[in-house]
Amino acid sequence: MKKDRQNYYFIVVNKTGGLQFFSQLKEQYREDQDKITTNQVLQASSIFYAIDHLTQTIIPEAIYKVEQDKDKDFERDNAIDLLITENYMVSTLKTLTGLRFLVISNKNLEVPKKHEDNVQKMRQIYRLYTDYFSKDPFQSDDQPLGEKKRTQFDRDVRELLDF
Repeated sequence: MKKDRQNYYFIVVNKTGGLQFFSQLKEQYREDQDKITTNQVLQASSIFYAIDHLTQTIIPEAIYKVEQDKDKDFERDNAIDLLITENYMVSTLKTLTGLRFLVISNKNLEVPKKHEDNVQKMRQIYRLYTDYFSKDPFQSDDQPLGEKKRTQFDRDVRELLDF
């Protein structure tokens, strides 16, 4: 029996708000909707970055705290962790290096459990990301990912996100 694929998109936004990586995990998730374009993903990632950055700056300083996560690789600050709309949810993970990982999924009744599952998977993906790109001396933080590594990384992301 084939799993119901609930994750639609995986996006990596760099520390300056630029699109670093994008994977469309499900080709078509509604009959009446076309495939998302790269331009739409660029716009969405830029808007998310701006909103996320604004939420961090408008929180009063008295309640603003940066807590270290258990793994010490991830930051729990006043950034957006979970965004829920009528039909979708966006689970996010912000690393200490400023990368933001986003998984866009369908919204179901088990939002907290699904969000935690997505966060755990994004932590694994971050470790893969560092293996593929951060350890490469010829790869800079804001540089687009090379085709060969990007293809391998995409395959591993799909595998982790149950595709």
